Amino acid sequence: METYQILVPIVALAFWAYTIFQFIKGRSSIVELLFWSLFWLLTIALALFPDSITDRLARWLGMKSNINALVFLALGILFFLQFRLYFLVKRQNSIISELVRKLALKEDEKDEA
Repeated sequence: METYQILVPIVALAFWAYTIFQFIKGRSSIVELLFWSLFWLLTIALALFPDSITDRLARWLGMKSNINALVFLALGILFFLQFRLYFLVKRQNSIISELVRKLALKEDEKDEA
C-alpha cells in the first residue's frame, strides 16, 4: 500500500465530514450534500483501488492507457464545471445590474419627492 492510499482517504473523509457538517448547519442543500458525498467517496475508492477503477474507465472510454482515460475524464469534468460557473456568474451579474437599476430609480423618485 502506497502512502497516498492512506493519506487521500483520510483527507477525503475530513472533507466529507465538513460537507456533512455544512449540511447539518443549513449552509448547503441536500443536492450539494449528495454531489460532494459522491465525489469524496469516489476519491476514496480511486485512492484505494486505482488500477482496477482506471482500467475499467479506460476500457469504457475505449482508451488503451488508464492514465489517459483518467486525465480525459478529469478535464471533461473541469470544463463542464467551468461552463456552469460561467453561466452562474453571468446570471448573477444580470441580477445585480437589475437590482442596481431598481435602487437607482427608487432613489431618484425619493429625490424628486
